[in-house]
Amino acid sequence: MNMQWTQTIALFVDAYRELNARKLFWIALALNALVVGVIASLGINENGITVIIWELDTRGLNSSIFPPEQFYHTLFASFGVGFWLAWISTILALLSTATIFPELVTGGVDTLVSKPISRKRLYFTKFATGLLFTFAQVMLFTTLSFFVLGIRGGVWSIGIFVAVPIMLVFYSYLFSVMAVVGSMTRSVIASVIVTLLFWVFVWALHAGEQFTLLGETVQRVEITALERRLENAKTVDGRAPLEKDLESAKASLEVWRPIHISLYTLKTALPKVSETIQLLNRSLRTAADIPTPNEDDMGDEAVAGRNFLGAKYAKRKDVETAVQAEMTTRPIWWVIGTSLLFEAGLLTLGAWRFSRRDF
Repeated sequence: MNMQWTQTIALFVDAYRELNARKLFWIALALNALVVGVIASLGINENGITVIIWELDTRGLNSSIFPPEQFYHTLFASFGVGFWLAWISTILALLSTATIFPELVTGGVDTLVSKPISRKRLYFTKFATGLLFTFAQVMLFTTLSFFVLGIRGGVWSIGIFVAVPIMLVFYSYLFSVMAVVGSMTRSVIASVIVTLLFWVFVWALHAGEQFTLLGETVQRVEITALERRLENAKTVDGRAPLEKDLESAKASLEVWRPIHISLYTLKTALPKVSETIQLLNRSLRTAADIPTPNEDDMGDEAVAGRNFLGAKYAKRKDVETAVQAEMTTRPIWWVIGTSLLFEAGLLTLGAWRFSRRDF
């Protein structure tokens, strides 16, 4: 057991030395610090937004409406997490760690497998060491943001450190694809391209599932609204067009429902990259006590205003409330648990293939 721990620690130390020797690692850390610096340069007072020493006259957006602590929490959640960590920082991490598994199977494995360490344990340990890059980036970004929130926003919010484990899990989804493709093809370029294409695919799948969920929900709300109107309709002439619209809405629902179920089923089997980021944003909003939009501000206009998705009577407020209710029924275990199951299965396949390879 002591030998195994010694080997594992040695692999982590070696991985840190490799990162330390790469310019991209230090460039990425510097960029993370720069982004936090940009956030810190922004401020808000009773007159509006400030940029370092300059003051912008934005009276519709000032500290009385948007307190400093909520202002910086929102910047951290929307720009820091939603854009920087979820996209730019992740791409930098993928590019920086893309060589780990191709190098492992094209030469770096010779010395490692000559030691008393199993190939499967070596594979999984190298995967764990590959997460160091993202951990370092997110930890630096979150720690600096913590001090910005405390000094500039006046609130020391330890809750923002939830970004570290969630972003690490988010990155591991994509890195598992890169690890398996890299170890099987021995190509850095192939592993990067396939991983990015996979990322685009799961994002497009999420967009399609959300759109079909909206379409199905619109028809459900439309049916409910029509049934209410039919209950109040007094004359045959008044009921006839409503009954026709009701039949049309039911027919549309039968089209939307199977498409949405199919996309949702496929989505369940794959990593939920978008939902993981949304989960983090909800956690940050809760930690910052940032209010959600008031349903009373949604308006009572039809979703379409003009026959949107075949609906004439569904109200925007009712549709958004129904969609939100559906999304909140999707628990953390579905978002992260099923994603980690996909990752575990993929890595098990990669480790099995790696253990059977001739070197």
